[in-house]
Amino acid sequence: MRRRLLLFCFVFSVLLSVPLVFSAVNICKAYNPNYTMTEYLVSDSAIIDGIWTTSEEWNFGPAVTMSNNASFSYVVDTSVSGYQPGWIVEFFGDNTNDAGDFWQVCLDPNLSGGNSPQIGDFKIEITGHTTLKLYEGNGSRWIEIPAEDEFTWNNSISGSPRESTPHWILELRENNMFEGIIQREPPPYGMRIAAYDASSDELAAWAPYSNENIPEEWGLVENYSMPVTAPTPTSTRTPTSLPTLSPETGDSSVQRVVLAELFTATWCGFCPFATQA
Repeated sequence: MRRRLLLFCFVFSVLLSVPLVFSAVNICKAYNPNYTMTEYLVSDSAIIDGIWTTSEEWNFGPAVTMSNNASFSYVVDTSVSGYQPGWIVEFFGDNTNDAGDFWQVCLDPNLSGGNSPQIGDFKIEITGHTTLKLYEGNGSRWIEIPAEDEFTWNNSISGSPRESTPHWILELRENNMFEGIIQREPPPYGMRIAAYDASSDELAAWAPYSNENIPEEWGLVENYSMPVTAPTPTSTRTPTSLPTLSPETGDSSVQRVVLAELFTATWCGFCPFATQA
């Protein structure tokens, strides 16, 4: 009788784990698993003026390394109603003002992934350092939609604590995380950051080598945390960075760990004899 109960429990747990396994696989397909980061919650807003107003205002979240000599930090200000996500992006190698330059922040709040912009995916694009436009996916491409008063932003050429040589700096704030056009719950969700210098035809991005039109290539904001104070960099052109993996190598162990944990949790949670000798 005991063996039959154990066998039934095992089969039952396997059947229950199947949808969870497929869910985990789908999540892994929705973003580049080699590039993940944490959303840091802060209680102090940066001044959105395109420069480091103080040497500490963006140090509550680590500087994340992008490709081609750039970095960004991302925090969410919880001291205001609706919460306000904020980004600072620095393109260390660009100090020319070109009409073709652009900044991009792409968001996949539903983690739908895919190989084209889906409904509910958004792209914030600032071109020529003067004009912000907002786009939403329609399942195949980006469609421009009114940005209204969704964002506060500024950019300038200036030195910073992360690089003393003057370079382009963008500060961008989403004015309401829960009631604006782009609404999202706490992580996980997909995100891509990019900066383009038309004079050198150089694109910096996170996740590196990602395409704005292919959400499954973007990085993942996987969790959130209380603020940290990032150390002040001791040398220029070497931003403080979160650990990353090379996009060329890949690492399937991420998916294996997720699936193993799901199976273990399901088995232990539903089998009454799992902990008995």
